[in-house]
Amino acid sequence: MRMAWKALLAVCGLGLGYLGPGGPLNAADNRYAPAITVNQGVITHYDIDQRALLLGAMGATGDLRAQAIEQLTEDRLKIQAGKALDIELPDGAVQQGLEEFATNRGLTMDNVNEVLVARKIDRQTMDDFVEAGIMWREVVVNRFRARATPTDADLDRALELAATSPREMVTLGEIALPFAERGEPETIAFADNLYRDLSRGASFADAARTHSRSTTAENGGVMAEIPLTQMPPAIRSQILLLRPGQVTRPMPIGGGLAILKLISSRQAAPEPVQADDPAVRDALRQRLFGERINSFGQGYLQELLSDALIVTR
Repeated sequence: MRMAWKALLAVCGLGLGYLGPGGPLNAADNRYAPAITVNQGVITHYDIDQRALLLGAMGATGDLRAQAIEQLTEDRLKIQAGKALDIELPDGAVQQGLEEFATNRGLTMDNVNEVLVARKIDRQTMDDFVEAGIMWREVVVNRFRARATPTDADLDRALELAATSPREMVTLGEIALPFAERGEPETIAFADNLYRDLSRGASFADAARTHSRSTTAENGGVMAEIPLTQMPPAIRSQILLLRPGQVTRPMPIGGGLAILKLISSRQAAPEPVQADDPAVRDALRQRLFGERINSFGQGYLQELLSDALIVTR
C-alpha cells in the first residue's frame, strides 16, 4: 500500500554540525550543507542562494529566496519523475534549451553568459534550471499527450471564440541600458538603483530621456501600442503582473538590460481569423496543446508535492 507523505520538519539538536577550523560549524554557515531534502534529493544553501540570484537576473520580484526554495523543491520532483519514467535527455538537449531560453527573450548565448558572469551566477545553476524544465516537459508529454491533443472540433470551437473575443492591447514605456556604456557589473548596479527610485515614484519619462539608449528615449520611453499576445512569453509574463503605472525589475535584453513600465491597457476588437487556413489551424493546435499540457502538468506537480517527504534542516 502506498502511503502519501507531506511533511515540512525542522531538524535541530546535537550532532548536526560540520567540523570547521575552530570546531563544529553550524550547517547554516556552510553554503554547501543540505538545507532541504526532497525525498532523497538534496538542496543546499548554495543552491538556494544561486537560484535567488538567477531569479533576480530574470526580473523576478518579491521574496526571491522563498521563490528559489519553491522552485528548487519542484525541480527536484521533476527530475525524480523523469527518472521514474526512465527518461534520459539526449546529448545537447540542455544546450539547445539554453539557446531556446535566450531566443525567447531576444538574447544571444553571449548575452546570457555576460549576465551570469556579471551577477556571479554559476553556469551550472543555469544548466540545472533549464534541465529541470526540459525534463518536466518530457514527463508531462509522456503522460498526457493523448489527452492534451486537440481534435478538429476543439479547433473549430476555439476559432469561433477567437472571432468574438476582444484583444488585450498594452502601451509600455522602456528604459534600455546597454552593457557597452558602463560595463556589465556597473550597468546591473545602476539598473537596480534606478528600479528602486522608479518604484518610489521617480519620473519614468525623465529617467528614460536621461538614461535610455533606445530610440523611444526622446518620447519619454513610450513605445507603440501592441497586442499582449505578440510579446515574447518571458516579457508577457512580467507585464501581466503589473498594474498601470508599475514597472518591472531590470530584465535582460540583447546586449544589456531594460526596465518596462505598463502605461495603459485596453480591450480592442477581435482580429479577423482565417478559420480554414492550415497554418492558422496548425498554430492554434500547437497553442491549445501547450496550454493543456501546462494544465495537466500543474495538476500532476501538485500530486507529487502532496506525496513528497520534504525536510528542512
